[in-house]
Amino acid sequence: MSAAYTLEPLRESEIPEISRLARAIWRGHYTKIIGAAQVEYMLQNKYDSDDLKPYLSAYERWFDVLRVNGELAGFLRCSKHSPVALKLEEIYLASEHRGTGLGKALLLRAEALAHENGLGAVFLYVNRGNLNTVAAYRKSGFVVTESKVIDIGGGFVMDDYRMEKVLTPGQ
Repeated sequence: MSAAYTLEPLRESEIPEISRLARAIWRGHYTKIIGAAQVEYMLQNKYDSDDLKPYLSAYERWFDVLRVNGELAGFLRCSKHSPVALKLEEIYLASEHRGTGLGKALLLRAEALAHENGLGAVFLYVNRGNLNTVAAYRKSGFVVTESKVIDIGGGFVMDDYRMEKVLTPGQ
């Protein structure tokens, strides 16, 4: 990871920029996994002010913006899910930054947030067809704890693994 990067909490003025990046990532990555119609369905009401404002200065919710050399490169969204677990809601990187170690930096940030808040585990849901991402989480110590098909309406389902990593103190 040679590029200079920053990771800072979301600012309201960044919401339009985050929305553009998220939509580009979804359309570029997930279309081949779940199809364009489901991507567009899932993007409805996501990454707009109503979706992201609850993360501004929120307690037990985090949305961190990753910039490389000042340019938006990705983001992390997570929240305290229970007294013992942090839910990793999203880690997204622009395609040109994948494989650079920045995804690992975002994942380590989520784990640090869990530790800082006295939580012993991090969990997430990932599409079962998202093979490279599933492999990356496995490499980082996550294990599949459940396979789940969730009806999300509109004739679509999410076919996901629930993956979890139990953290050890100081990890």
